[in-house]
Amino acid sequence: MGPGMGVPGTGAGVGPGMGSPTPPATGVTAGQPAPAAHLQAHCAVTLQRLYEWLQASIPQAPQVAGVIPLLVQAVQLYRAGRYEACLAQIQYALGVVAPGRPMVPLL
Repeated sequence: MGPGMGVPGTGAGVGPGMGSPTPPATGVTAGQPAPAAHLQAHCAVTLQRLYEWLQASIPQAPQVAGVIPLLVQAVQLYRAGRYEACLAQIQYALGVVAPGRPMVPLL
């Protein structure tokens, strides 16, 4: 993922002074359909935070770069307007980074 990926939105940055890489937690209330605008904003902010997290984490833990192709797929889903699938892909990617540690509540 790079700056030209077209992920709009702002988000709280993840500082480069992090210890061990821990992806940002995200979530959507399970069982309640969210409006498309809310899902779009949630995807945009989460993808931006993940990009910032990767920038800070890869120098310290290069193995997390393996999640990049999964997040590229999430960006493609976002661009296609498939926001629920985008969030599911993000959740899957975070599960790959931190197996056994639920980082994102189930959608």
